[in-house]
Amino acid sequence: MTKNTPLFCILIVFLVLSCTTDQTLDRKNTKNRIVELQEKSRQTTADSTLFYLKKAATLIQSTLPVSDSLNLENNYLIGLYYSKLGNIDSASAYHYKAIDRIKDSIKTKREYTYIYNAWITHKQLQEYGECIAIAKRFESLITEKDYTNKLRLYYLYLQTYIATQQYEEALKYADLRIKMYTDNKDAENVTTATITRTEIQYLYQNDKKGAYQTLDELLSKKDSLDNDQKRHLYIQYGYYLHLDQKFNEARDYYHKGLYAIKQLDKTPFYTKEYARIYANLGEVYLDLKKYDSAKIYLDKALQEDILNTSEITRSDILSYKLRYAQEINASYKETQKYLDTITKYQNARYEERYTKDLKSLESSYKEREKLQSQKQQAEIEKLKVRAQLLLVAIISLILIGLGGYFYKKRQRTFDTMSLQMQQRLLRSQMNPHFTFNTLYAIQNTIKKDPQGAVDYLLKFSRLLRLILENSTNNYVLLEKELESLRKYMDLQLLRFPDTFEYEIKLHTLEEDELIFIPPMLIQPFIENCIEHAFKGIDYKGKITLTLSLSEKKRFLECRIEDNGVGIQKNKNNHKASVSTDLIKEFIEKATKQKITDVNKKDLDASTSGVITTFLIPYKLTEHD
Repeated sequence: MTKNTPLFCILIVFLVLSCTTDQTLDRKNTKNRIVELQEKSRQTTADSTLFYLKKAATLIQSTLPVSDSLNLENNYLIGLYYSKLGNIDSASAYHYKAIDRIKDSIKTKREYTYIYNAWITHKQLQEYGECIAIAKRFESLITEKDYTNKLRLYYLYLQTYIATQQYEEALKYADLRIKMYTDNKDAENVTTATITRTEIQYLYQNDKKGAYQTLDELLSKKDSLDNDQKRHLYIQYGYYLHLDQKFNEARDYYHKGLYAIKQLDKTPFYTKEYARIYANLGEVYLDLKKYDSAKIYLDKALQEDILNTSEITRSDILSYKLRYAQEINASYKETQKYLDTITKYQNARYEERYTKDLKSLESSYKEREKLQSQKQQAEIEKLKVRAQLLLVAIISLILIGLGGYFYKKRQRTFDTMSLQMQQRLLRSQMNPHFTFNTLYAIQNTIKKDPQGAVDYLLKFSRLLRLILENSTNNYVLLEKELESLRKYMDLQLLRFPDTFEYEIKLHTLEEDELIFIPPMLIQPFIENCIEHAFKGIDYKGKITLTLSLSEKKRFLECRIEDNGVGIQKNKNNHKASVSTDLIKEFIEKATKQKITDVNKKDLDASTSGVITTFLIPYKLTEHD
């Protein structure tokens, strides 16, 4: 399993990346679809607008996350839709949802638009407490140095306090606006803000004198004003004079305002201003009983693209026309003409709305069919992609599993063959070493004891035959291996008589049990004891070999103990240590357990010798 971990990790990464890619694509497609629906809602009216926005809201509320900006925009657009329908309650609810998600600070002009529309809908509902709450929320989102938004904030407070008849508070914020414009040397807006302040004085505080004084101060500086500022100033002055029934003076100021606006480019905003000025002139001439002039300016007001002027201005123009007809005692036909004009205007408005509604319904129906078809196609494509990913994942899992299985099997076979080859190589290295030592001993014995040499050679030949027989197999019976060890140690006793004695102990197993172990694993350690452990001692040496079944399955625990000189820092027989090191490497690879050598003096200072412990793998059959 450990060797296959990288493969499974690759599979997991593949699946995660597949799912992540799928989710990323879905998220991107969802975002694009929401933006598309919102754009369509802006290009249509009536039912289709709400249909697109509700569809976008459904996508926003789906499991895939989208940015807050899309959610804010969608709630804002739904609020606008209800505002146009006159359903201010619903509009205020959605506009409030839009600002509820604005966090930390105002970052874009669009976010202020959300706040302003939330404020204006609550103002229309006369929910002034909510207006103040929205203004305070806005205030918490702007910094002290945010010049533009602070001016906007003051405007919200100003208009709210006017509506609640808290004129002192209103004047405070009007003065704050003027101060900010003055500090920033914004002369144009200083004039506009100052004129707005006079509305509070004149209309709400009945401080007509203060209002006129302020306007007179501005008039004294009229040469420094641009045409738009003059337009605003003259028309506002004329309006107050008109309310005070100073009709001739009001007329003169209206004309001055008309002259100023004619010096400006005729933008859609100024088109509405033209209609308003002409309507004001028409009314003041009616008040002056100058009906010819009144008719001229009222007709001009009607010519100024009346459908694009405000509802209030349109209503005023038509009512002034009807008043004109009544005051000149116009004939029935003349009065009927003006009534027909009003009716025609109303019909035009109804027809316009009716036509838009029909187009919206038709567009909505077609869009529903298109959306349904797109949704079905998208679901089919999504199912196809998921089915393909699932199939690829299953096939990949099967292939990786099979690959892992065969790889592990092949690796196990390779490891086994490698160990067996190494084992045979070790035996081929140890046999010449042992043979050389024995022949050398026989050669020395021939000179001293010819008969002993013959016995020595006979025993050596039997041992050599047994070793060669065992060496041909990877595993031999425990009984045969112990027999070869006994013969080897008996042969060494002939070579070194009375030098040592040996003992073989078996725990938790019998010698004749069907247990097979690799041959020639124990012999190098026994040889090492005989050749090195007993050199220089003045007492009889002893080798004790103990074999027992290990707690680990399929292993024998081997313990070789001697009472020799112990582990020395300087080894005299380098060849013997090399042989032992080779067999140690093989045992460690086969058992995954290191061989331990313990110096008995480290355990008990009154003793000497070495205890060597290691594991031997075993099988229950020769070819297991």
